[in-house]
Amino acid sequence: MFLKNTQKAAFKRQFAANTSYLKAAPVALFCSLLMLQACSPATEPTAAAPQSVVPVGDTSQNALDWDGVYQGVLPCASCEGIETQLELKKDGSYHLISVYLGEEPDNRFEQTGQFHWDEQGRTIQLDVAEGDPIYFRVEENGVRQLDMNRELITGPLADHYRLNKLPAASEIAAMEIAGFTGVDWQLTELLGETLAADTTAYVHFSADGRVYGNAGCNQFTGSWGLEQQRLRLGQMASTMRACPEPQMQVEQQFLAQLALADNYTMAEQTLSLNKARMAPLARFKMKQ
Repeated sequence: MFLKNTQKAAFKRQFAANTSYLKAAPVALFCSLLMLQACSPATEPTAAAPQSVVPVGDTSQNALDWDGVYQGVLPCASCEGIETQLELKKDGSYHLISVYLGEEPDNRFEQTGQFHWDEQGRTIQLDVAEGDPIYFRVEENGVRQLDMNRELITGPLADHYRLNKLPAASEIAAMEIAGFTGVDWQLTELLGETLAADTTAYVHFSADGRVYGNAGCNQFTGSWGLEQQRLRLGQMASTMRACPEPQMQVEQQFLAQLALADNYTMAEQTLSLNKARMAPLARFKMKQ
């Protein structure tokens, strides 16, 4: 019995000694490392990896002046186009007007409600009373309609799903004072060629940001605005009536030049739509 007790006591003393060594070993190792570092030659500090800094206001919600009125003509599977006007307000409410062209009467629909931003601050969701939500991606001076999966709509008509932001009221007023809006401008010259005096082609710029007229055969409608003092015309939608080939050729050229125009000049009741500083694309006279 005495021998067993003696062995137990020796075992306890050995275990305590081992434990003290294990506790002391890291301290000794740390001290040794400090001594080695003190004896080592000085080295230049390693440059810290650059931190990824997210700039303030890098989202559409924070960086863009998104509140205002957007307008354009969206594609339509069963009509000539959906003339659309969307107003976004700072308080998170919206007003949506949709006019289904070529489906008169009772082709105008209005919706109001709230909209919400996604987590990335790029896409808004319009809550509607009935049906599925409507999604738009907010871009510089415009919004682009998305599909139900919040993805960009692809295909030949992809570029037509954008609504352009209308200019500020002060810019419209300046154009109105100059006599640009509220007038029917009859087309007299196209790409340097004089047209017949009895042509039905004309264009009208409205102070509310709408542009409409006749392209020589079919009626057309769309949106216009000013962007940094440059004329901006949105996508046009037109009726689908067939006319003799000469009229259709004039119509196609006329609509193409409207899409290209980025500035205008006026003199003595004559309007010219131009591209940069090149020769006028089209000339008009004020209809009496």
